[in-house]
This record gives sequence, C-alpha cells and structure tokens, in this order.
Amino acid sequence: MAKRREKDYLAIAKRKINRPRDVQSWRKVLIYGRNKKGKSRFGLSNGIENTLCVDPEQGTDTMRKLNPYRFPVGKWEDVQEAWGGIRTYELSPYILGQGKSKKPFDTISLDGCTKINNMALKYVRRVSEERDLDRIPGMTDRRDYYKAGELMKDLINNFLSLRMNVIFTAQERMITGSDPDEGEVAEDEQQFFVPDLPAGVRGALNSVVDVIGRIYVVREEIKGETRPVRKLQIGHHELYDTGYRSDFVLPDVVKNPTFPTLIKLVETGVK
Repeated sequence: MAKRREKDYLAIAKRKINRPRDVQSWRKVLIYGRNKKGKSRFGLSNGIENTLCVDPEQGTDTMRKLNPYRFPVGKWEDVQEAWGGIRTYELSPYILGQGKSKKPFDTISLDGCTKINNMALKYVRRVSEERDLDRIPGMTDRRDYYKAGELMKDLINNFLSLRMNVIFTAQERMITGSDPDEGEVAEDEQQFFVPDLPAGVRGALNSVVDVIGRIYVVREEIKGETRPVRKLQIGHHELYDTGYRSDFVLPDVVKNPTFPTLIKLVETGVK
C-alpha cells in the first residue's frame, strides 16, 4: 500500500493567514426601513457605473435621471439567474451593451430581501404542491417556512462570498411582546423595530454584515425652510435592530448617508 501523505499544515497556514490591512476587503451592509425612505437610493450611492441592482420591487422604475443598471426579478428562479451572472465577475456596462465602462460592477444592491424571501417561500410551496397531489393548493405549512429560510441563508452566504460590496435592503417590521409567527418574546410588551425577515434569516444576516442601519426621514429647518432630511441609525439602540463593526466609536446617527461615507466612517472613524 502507498504511504499516506500527510498535509503540510504549516504551508497551508502560511498561505491562508493574513492581516486585514494587507488584503482588499469588501463591505456588506444591511439597510432597512419603512417604504419610500431611501433604501433603493442608498443602494445605488456607490456609483451608478459601479453598481448592479437586483430589483424585486421595481424600486428603480422612476429613477430615469439616475438610470441605474438593474436586474429585475419576479420569482425565485430569476434571483438564481441574477446570482449566476454576478458570480462570473464579468458583468459591466460595456459587456451589457448599455454603457462605456469596461470595469466590472464591484457593488451589488440586493434591493428587497423581504420580497425575495417571499419569492423563496412561494417557490418552496409550488415545488411541494407539484410533488404531493394530496396537498391543498395555496396552503403553507411550517416545513415550507423552514425550507424557504434555508434557501435564503444559502443565498445570503453566496452573496457574502463575493469579492464585491453588497448592500442588502429590507422592509421594517415592528414586533411587540410575543411574536406568534416566530416565537420571539419581548419583555413588558416593548415594541422593537427590526428588518422584516423571518427570525432565522434575520439572525443569519445580522451576524455577518458590517453595519445594520435603520434609514428614516425627519423634517428639519434649513436656512429658514423646513426640509426632509434622510438619516441612518447605526448606533446601538434599545428599540432598533442596529449596530456596526469598527475600531472606532461612531456617531449613533449618520445624516444624508451614502455607502462611501458610511464605509469611510467604519474604516477610519471620519465621515
């Protein structure tokens, strides 16, 4: 018998161990909020020529001035097709025949994880109905929620593995007291605001992104006029699901946030 060859673990360690400042890093953030508060616009703020938007909510339909590059998705299979193209690292405005830049997109805006999760659930339910002729059409059982959650976790892991920046967005959900759908319990019937995703999916995504931010709009007086101002809550808050990873103590709220200013803040402590 041939002698079994031992792995050279020292060589493996030398090849794989590194330090953050010595390698290029790609940032992943989760932005959530109520409707029409600027999630889609934030998702494009790293530059139109640099960003591809995976758009399940048609949130870019009216953006004729910005005119972003988008991949519309209407069902789970479309999401998988978008992922297939993105992972080639070859998509660019020039390759698409829609722009001059030959530089591949380096930022993906997954603009609507709440809707994409619903697509995963419908896909699982449809497949189950096709396999089980005794099943009542349109009815969702607990196993469907579990399978859809696993699909979403796989999707999240796929996008996290990209050598690209990824901006996840989601709708906002309020949970109060005991959440009968997910078994969540909040003390003293306290209200909390979280990304609108199933608990397992939300926990998986929250644990791996660099920033969890809640975007909202307030009206402030500017030069004698009352104007809407967009803000992003990133500091830890007892009512909002927010937070960040950074070597620096950052402000709780970022005014007029964009992706570049947010990442600069995380990496340097300066906006």
